[in-house]
Amino acid sequence: MEKGRRKYLLAVALMAGVLLAFCGTALGTIHNAFWQMEDPTQVLDSSGNNNNGTTTNITGVPALVGNGYHFNGNSVATVPSSDSLNPGRANITFTVPVKFTQSPSTAAGDYDLIRKGLASTPGGDYKMEILPKNNHTKAKAFCFFKDSAKTVGKLVNGPNLADGRWHTLRCTKTPTTVQLTVDGTTYTQAALLGSISNSAPLTIGAKTGGGDWYSGDMDEVSVDIF
Repeated sequence: MEKGRRKYLLAVALMAGVLLAFCGTALGTIHNAFWQMEDPTQVLDSSGNNNNGTTTNITGVPALVGNGYHFNGNSVATVPSSDSLNPGRANITFTVPVKFTQSPSTAAGDYDLIRKGLASTPGGDYKMEILPKNNHTKAKAFCFFKDSAKTVGKLVNGPNLADGRWHTLRCTKTPTTVQLTVDGTTYTQAALLGSISNSAPLTIGAKTGGGDWYSGDMDEVSVDIF
C-alpha cells in the first residue's frame, strides 16, 4: 500500500511540474499575452490584453494541450505592438514550447521563435531563437535582449533540441541576469540592461519582413512582464 501511495504522489508531482512549465512562471501568473494556438487562421490572446494577430501559412497540429501551430519554413504569426508587450525596465519572461527534427539549415540561418524588434529598431529588442551547432547537426536555444542604449545580454546553452520531442524553452531578463530555461534546467548569464520598449510588431516563427523561418511545431506561447 505504501509503495502504491509513493507512486501516486510522484505522478502528481510530475504532472504539477509539467503544468507549471506550460502555463507560466508560477501559479497565479497573469500573462501579458497568452497564445494557446488552437486556431491556425488567427492568433488569439487569452490574457485579456487583446494581443491578437494574424497568421500566414500556418496549419494546425495536435500538440501539448489541444491543438498547436505547425510552421512550414515560410510561416509566421504577427501581433501588433502594444504597451503590454514592452517591458521597459521591468523583468520579462517569454515561454515557447517547440518540437522539431532538423537544425536550421544554412539557407535558414537560424529559427526565430519569438521576437519584438530588429537590430535596427530604436528602443531595443528581445527575441528567442534556435541556433545551429556542430555543422548544423544540432540545435540550441538562444536568448537575446538589447536595451535602448544598445547594451546586449545574451545566452545560448542547453541540449540538442532537434530530436522530434517537445521542449519548453523560456527566456527571462531580471535586473542583473539573462536566464535561459530548457525543460526546467536554468542557465544564467550576468547582464545589466536598461529599458526595452519599441513600436515594432511581435512576430512568432520568423522575423519582421521574413527570414529566419522556423520549421516545426509550437504551442502555448506566453509573455509575462513583472
